[in-house]
Amino acid sequence: MTDTYSQEVTTYFRGKADGYDRVDEQVYWRLSDELLWNLLEHHVLPSLPLGAKILDAGGGTGRWSDRLLRARENASGVLFDLSPDMTRHAQAKAAAHGYADRFQVINGDLADLDKHVSEAQFDLAISFHNVLGFVDDVPQVLRNIAAALKPGGQAVLVVPNRYHAVFFNIFTGALDEAESVAHNRRGRFAPEMPDMHMFTPSELTGTLSSVDLPVSVLTGFPVAVYPGFQETQIEGTSVGVQQVLSDAEAYERIKAIELRLSGEPGLAERGNNLFVVARKPATTA
Repeated sequence: MTDTYSQEVTTYFRGKADGYDRVDEQVYWRLSDELLWNLLEHHVLPSLPLGAKILDAGGGTGRWSDRLLRARENASGVLFDLSPDMTRHAQAKAAAHGYADRFQVINGDLADLDKHVSEAQFDLAISFHNVLGFVDDVPQVLRNIAAALKPGGQAVLVVPNRYHAVFFNIFTGALDEAESVAHNRRGRFAPEMPDMHMFTPSELTGTLSSVDLPVSVLTGFPVAVYPGFQETQIEGTSVGVQQVLSDAEAYERIKAIELRLSGEPGLAERGNNLFVVARKPATTA
C-alpha cells in the first residue's frame, strides 16, 4: 500500500474506531450479520478442527474474531490490522469475554503479512467486508493469506460487489462514483471513504485460483434487501430500510426469504457483498 493511501485509510478508520461497533444497532447490518453467521455455520464451521487457529486479516475491532472465539472455546486467533485505533477495541473484547490468553493482535499492512506470521500455521483465515478493497495488490495479499494457511485450510472472504456498488451509487445519486466503479472498478459508498477496489464473482474466483486457493463456495448476501446511504454511516437507518425491516414479523419473514435463497446459483451477482470460501489444497502436486 502506498504511503499516501495507507495514511488515508488509517485516518479514515481512526475517525471511525471508537464508534465502529455501533453498526450492531443498525437493523440492516444486524440482518447482514445474521446471514453471514448462517453462511459460516453451514459452509465453514462444521469442518473447522478442534483447537483451530484462526487468522482475522484486517479484522479491525474484532467483531468476527470475537464471535468465532466465543463460539469455539478451543480455538485461538490472531487479528492482523493496519489500524491500532481499531485493534485496541478488539483487545478490550478479548479481555472482557475471557479469551485474551488465546488471542493476539498484530498491527501491520496485509502486504507485509508474510513478515509477521509464519507459513502454514492457520486452519482458517477470514477477511470480511471492505478489507480487500483497501489493499493495493489484491493477488499479493491473497498469496500471503494462502501461505499462512495450513494445507487443507480455508480462506473465507467477504468483499464489496462491483455490480451492487454501481446500483447503490446510482440509487443514492452519486453518478460520478457509479461511473468510476463501472469503468475503473474503483469507487466508494460515501464521500468520506477512501476509494477502493470493487470485485466481480468471476474476477475474485480467477484471482483465488491463480494463488492456488480454488473456490468451493461462491454466493452473495443480502440479496433481497439492500442498504441505503445511512447504512454507510455508523448511526441511523435509511427511511426505506426502516420501512422494510423495522417490523419484527416482517424482519423474520425477510430473513427467512434470504435464508431460503442462500447459496442458489447466480445469487453472487445480486449480493450487497460477495461471500467466498476457498480451500488450500491438502497436498502439493
